[in-house]
Amino acid sequence: MCKYGRQSGLQRYRCSDCSLCFQSAPKARLARNQTLWQEYVFNRKTFKVLNQETGLSHSQLRRIVHATPETKVAALKSIVQTVTLVIDTTYFDDFGVMVFRAWPERENLLWYFVGEESNVVYLLGLSELQRRGYKIRAVVCDGKKWLPESISSSGIPVQLCQFHLLKTVTKHLTKYPILPAGRELRHISLQLKYSTESEFKAALDAWLKDWSEFLKEKTIDPETGAWQYTHRRIRSAYKSILSALPFLFTYQKFPQGLVPNTTNTLDGSFSQLKQKIHVHRGLNKQTQMKMVSTLLAAPAKKPTKKEH
Repeated sequence: MCKYGRQSGLQRYRCSDCSLCFQSAPKARLARNQTLWQEYVFNRKTFKVLNQETGLSHSQLRRIVHATPETKVAALKSIVQTVTLVIDTTYFDDFGVMVFRAWPERENLLWYFVGEESNVVYLLGLSELQRRGYKIRAVVCDGKKWLPESISSSGIPVQLCQFHLLKTVTKHLTKYPILPAGRELRHISLQLKYSTESEFKAALDAWLKDWSEFLKEKTIDPETGAWQYTHRRIRSAYKSILSALPFLFTYQKFPQGLVPNTTNTLDGSFSQLKQKIHVHRGLNKQTQMKMVSTLLAAPAKKPTKKEH
């Protein structure tokens, strides 16, 4: 038996005695299909590129992509099953994906495809991971309403993403507030990542003492007599900080490096995820979801620089 060229990207063989030609089709075809799927997903190779490299037609390549089974996540390869979780949700055109990532291992342990972000689904995910044997050291999440409170009530320490809080404050005050009270409050918020809990609280209390009367100013409509607070945006920024305060410094209660103070590890991977999906235009929902699963289940790469 000797090699006898290739057909449809698979090695052909020829029997020297009877001249019979054949392929070791099932095994070779599965390996080829898996390789093509990896090239399609991870290396962003389009059907046009794969057609040039393999000689397979677009319809053949499309069938291979559609037939590839969905990738499942493996258990975290660690003797110690105590994990810090970073959780968040990102959205595509027709669906969202909610991800539970172990940090600093950078392994995605669980994900759900969702229509919208829901506190109930987050809590279900945490319960599922506990059922699988993981002990949750702490959870890092964004500022979704009532999410930190819901997780904390189950006995799990919660760290609120400081970057998300800063974005919320900026939404209310803008980057360049006009009024002195707004400028001072923004300056305090910018010092968040450099402060201890006591330092930050002291600065916030001092700001409130200086501007408490200012915040109480009201504007009255002369026609209707209805009133509203004059400086609503500054009040909203302050209330956002105040409601988040119990969850802003949880990371400082653990040894350095065990709990991050932001969800940056997921935010960055979400950007890469979308870039790889958007290379292939016109995908149906099922294929997009299958690609997302494959990317999320991939082994983590070592970070090139230290995450904060």
